[in-house]
Amino acid sequence: TEVLHWVESNCKKIAKEQNLVQSEESQILAAEISAARLERMGYSVGFRLCERLAQNKSIGSSSSQNQQQQSQQDASQAVAASQLEAVKFLCKEFWMEVFRKQIDKLQTNHRGVFVLKDLELKWLARLPANQETARVAAIQLLAFPCGLVRGALANLGIPAVVSCDFLADGQNMAACSFNIKIK
Repeated sequence: TEVLHWVESNCKKIAKEQNLVQSEESQILAAEISAARLERMGYSVGFRLCERLAQNKSIGSSSSQNQQQQSQQDASQAVAASQLEAVKFLCKEFWMEVFRKQIDKLQTNHRGVFVLKDLELKWLARLPANQETARVAAIQLLAFPCGLVRGALANLGIPAVVSCDFLADGQNMAACSFNIKIK
């Protein structure tokens, strides 16, 4: 949250320097700018962290038997299999390094869309339920993990669009899902 406050204050300074009137529109713009900045920071961290974690791993094809099976498959199935392996690496190893737990649930349609569900994201656990300000803060906070995921996938050679949704039922603000769409 310290990073979030720093980014917000920095964006407000930029808005004041540009002589923007302190209206609701400028506050929304400042919040969007801060979320975009957090996402870029997350991308950078995710890219570098994935490079460090994956340097001793071979993601995609790990054995000669697996390579023979992939040679028999057509190219699109091989690409889908390597994408699935990369996302599994992200769910297990990468998420464990960042949040000290694995992703709770991974879903895919096998067409380049993945949904990662975390039912207890630690960064959101202390936010109060049923408050709009907490929801706005959570959306801004979730920009960083979205960037982490996008950066890690970019390092693995998979360009993707990552978005986040709440699974909140009003009682638990910590449940969220990350939607990954492979480009």
